[in-house]
Amino acid sequence: MEAIKNLFMVNIPASVAVIGLAGYFLSMAVVFVISPIKNAESFSIKPVDNAGKTEIRVYYGGISFALGAFLLYLTFALGTPVYSLVGGLFFSTTVFVTRTIFLCVDKGWKCPYTKLAIPAEGFFVVALWVCFILSKVLY
Repeated sequence: MEAIKNLFMVNIPASVAVIGLAGYFLSMAVVFVISPIKNAESFSIKPVDNAGKTEIRVYYGGISFALGAFLLYLTFALGTPVYSLVGGLFFSTTVFVTRTIFLCVDKGWKCPYTKLAIPAEGFFVVALWVCFILSKVLY
C-alpha cells in the first residue's frame, strides 16, 4: 500500500486526474455491462436487436474498462501518472471536440443528453488540462 501511495505522490495533480479518469472509465464499464439498454437510451442510442445490446456492452462497457485499466497499468508500469494523464487528455479532448463539431453538423443541440454532455465533458476536459498544467508547473 505504501508503494501505491508513493507512486501517486510523484505528481499529485496528474495522480488526481488519473484517478478521476480511471474511476470514470471503470464506472462506465460497469454501468454499460450491467444495464446496456437503459443506459444507452439515456445517450439517445437504441439497439435494433440483441446483437445491438451486445455491441453496447462491448464498445461502451468493454472499451471503457480497457481504457480505465490501461491508464492504471501505464501509471504503474512507468512509475508516474503523467503519461496516463496525457493519454486521457488525448481521448477526452478528442471526444469533446468531435462531439461539439458533429452536434453542429447533425443539429443535435436540443437533445436532452447533449444538454448534459457538453457542459459535463467541457468541465471534465478543462479540469484535466488544469491538472496537466499544474503537473508541469509544480513538478
